[in-house]
Amino acid sequence: MKRVLTSLIVTISVLVALSGVLYAHHGRGSTYDAKKVVDLKGTINKVMWRNPHIQFLVDVKGPDGKVTTWTIEHSNVSTLARLGYDRTTLKPGMEVTAHVYPGSKGEPIGLCKGVTLASGVEVFTRGANDGERYNPLNDLD
Repeated sequence: MKRVLTSLIVTISVLVALSGVLYAHHGRGSTYDAKKVVDLKGTINKVMWRNPHIQFLVDVKGPDGKVTTWTIEHSNVSTLARLGYDRTTLKPGMEVTAHVYPGSKGEPIGLCKGVTLASGVEVFTRGANDGERYNPLNDLD
């Protein structure tokens, strides 16, 4: 009986610990401000094509000439691959305008809504067919 009780307590403890990790990973509501979109015109600095979510860095020059590097997050590799994108869609040195839901605390981070290339082609557009029902914070996986 003591052994069964100990196993039960250990199992419950592990499940509680794992649920906290999963919740923290997907708790984007406080990270990004989904009520506003910022357009960042700049140069791709680096692309990190890896799971759990790809990221790319964009160097944006402010009115004062100071360059700020923004870290922009998008979906996972397999989701983007199904949409026809790959690690060569964005490359360092490309001039782009990134449309992002910015960091909610004013930091230079964003959740990608879409990217417009210098040629005018739009890539990485989230929820293009979802209309008003689209919630970017539910579209991370």
